[in-house]
Amino acid sequence: MATIDEVDTMRDARDVDGLIRALDDEDEFVRSQAALSLGTLADPRAKEPLARVKSEDPSASVREAAATAYKWVVGRLQEIEAAR
Repeated sequence: MATIDEVDTMRDARDVDGLIRALDDEDEFVRSQAALSLGTLADPRAKEPLARVKSEDPSASVREAAATAYKWVVGRLQEIEAAR
């Protein structure tokens, strides 16, 4: 089980794999923070895990955080594609 501080450390270290693993944490606050952290990093690897969490997580607040983060990731990927 991760803590919020550990999620923040993963975000600061750009540990996308660690944040993706944190999406499955038993603590809904950790899952929400991990989702939002993935959204701020906007790494393409986060797209599919966020899509899963936004539709399948038992917590409404986690689904909402994942949906917001998913929009950020998709938006950033679209910006990158448009710049090519």
